[in-house]
Amino acid sequence: MKNIARSITTICLLLTFAALPALAQDYRTGIRIGWDYRTQRFVSGGAYGRLKVLSNGLEAFVYDEGGTCKIRLRRSGVSSFASAITVATPPSGSGYTNCELLELADGTLMYAYNERINGTGVKIKVKYSVNGGRTWRDEQTVYEVRESDFLADEGYYGIWEPAMIQLPNGEVQLYFASEYLVPGHDQKIVMLRSLTVSESGARVWEAQAVDVSYTVGYRDGMPVPLVLRDGKGIVFAIEDDGFGGGFQPGIIYSSMTDNWTSGIRYGDSRNRWRAIIDGEPRGGGAPYIIQLTSGETLISTQTNYFNDQRGAPLDDMYKNRPFVYIGDADARNFSRYSIPFPFIDEPNQGGVWNALCQTNDSTVVCVSDVHGHPTQSGLWIVDGHIMHPLTAYSIPAGTALEGIEWAPLMSDIIVGAQTQAQMRVASCWSTDSLFLHFVVNDRTLRSGSNGAPVWDTDGVEFYCDMYNRMTDNVPTNAVKYLVNIDGGTLVTRMAAQGWTDVDPSLHQMHHIVTRSDTHYTIDMALPWGNLLRRPTSKKFAAYFKLHNNDLHGGKECIHHEVLSGVDEGRVRTWWQVTMDSAPDAIEAPRFEPTADSSAAFYNLQGLPTRFPSRGIYIVDGKKVAIK
Repeated sequence: MKNIARSITTICLLLTFAALPALAQDYRTGIRIGWDYRTQRFVSGGAYGRLKVLSNGLEAFVYDEGGTCKIRLRRSGVSSFASAITVATPPSGSGYTNCELLELADGTLMYAYNERINGTGVKIKVKYSVNGGRTWRDEQTVYEVRESDFLADEGYYGIWEPAMIQLPNGEVQLYFASEYLVPGHDQKIVMLRSLTVSESGARVWEAQAVDVSYTVGYRDGMPVPLVLRDGKGIVFAIEDDGFGGGFQPGIIYSSMTDNWTSGIRYGDSRNRWRAIIDGEPRGGGAPYIIQLTSGETLISTQTNYFNDQRGAPLDDMYKNRPFVYIGDADARNFSRYSIPFPFIDEPNQGGVWNALCQTNDSTVVCVSDVHGHPTQSGLWIVDGHIMHPLTAYSIPAGTALEGIEWAPLMSDIIVGAQTQAQMRVASCWSTDSLFLHFVVNDRTLRSGSNGAPVWDTDGVEFYCDMYNRMTDNVPTNAVKYLVNIDGGTLVTRMAAQGWTDVDPSLHQMHHIVTRSDTHYTIDMALPWGNLLRRPTSKKFAAYFKLHNNDLHGGKECIHHEVLSGVDEGRVRTWWQVTMDSAPDAIEAPRFEPTADSSAAFYNLQGLPTRFPSRGIYIVDGKKVAIK
């Protein structure tokens, strides 16, 4: 079994790092994001944090604190950031906020921010660094509105939230929200261009700003631009209240050849669309958009969805939470939401002004301005794992559950969004049975009261439909297996009249439970038979549920964690499992690492690892398979 496991690991490494085309994603086969609560950490006081990966491999965290612009740096794979560097200090009577960072093609860092002058005006400013953020120079005011410019019939005069991109031809575009020269309390999105660089290295900005989006009577706000891969065009995400029902993410688009020359994208423009598809929770402001290296786009937003379920007010923005959605390579069809920061489950906590950054092939980081934390309100980050549907590899017939070496087979499927608990999953199969392995980290293991049903005790559930159906209702003949930490079990089958219990003599499930104070594993062997037919297509639909039975405020609170939020049994909670054959082994190592080698190990998910036998070796940027 050990040789088979190593074979699987080695081949998977080669496949994982191969260049994959960006495919249309869906609930059945599309990626998901699993947030690892063990990585959540407080970074700093302050607000409006953004994270960027620089070309030198460092990660740059920009934010404002006390009205001052700051930056902190860290090396990839290191949890903590270095001490803050001050980028810009405001003059007396002003405050700086809304910080954003862009690395230009020549390596220059451009830092943009908003100056709010007490009672007299607002400015958009930028500043530059040519040494990786250690020192900053050439502060520029690129746009300014004074209160004296304000006319009573024009409404307000604020300009907010700068964000920028650089096009492949070198042009830099800086976007911001503007109330200036629009009626009432309306707001539009404005863009400034820079086509050249001055002798000092600072950008030269065109004098005339371009209005790029506006819906009469509404407020387009908080633009975040993105150059889509493969020449697909330019988009920016906004909070848009013009679709009805309050703010929700909207997408504004231009082709590369048009580059906004065809005019403003009004509310009825075909180049403006709702970001999030029907059937998903849509409400939310302050969107942030990025594109993954594999092609999918992600949007984060702050929303009060589920606030009522956790006892938080719906009308207090600072009690909202970040949601993250997955879209396609055209920045459309966002779905499959996930919830970072599971500790933001208490009514007095919330996270706003969120941002996203992909830090390696398998990890995306969410940044949030956390309010209401008992000791550390301020800027937090958490890692999300980019998860692909589970593959179950074949093992020899007759293998016993006790004899499976699970570690090399572990997937990176993480289930857990509501609480400080999470579950990882592995699977394999033989001609005899389907095998499942659940590893759960839970800060508090609890059992239900005497006489309580088995699902009131911490444990796991596995739902499967061997006909590979994915619907908003659990389909007929789907089967559910439950095992809890006390060894309690339940197997049920969906019939026309609902779930019906299955006699143990019919399902013959074998299970093993091991546990400690904050950790447990549950292994299941599920024999193929009339109840669990082996699919001829070697594909089936499944979803996984984690039972977390905790106390909040002295009251018992049971959370049923599934892949996407708390919408149990909906189509978004199902995922396809593929049954595959064990790949052939690679017998000999391709590279023998030495202590002074300038290289790094990575696991199947692209994360740094200390175990070369479970990864690949990267030497001078080239991937080398090892045993």
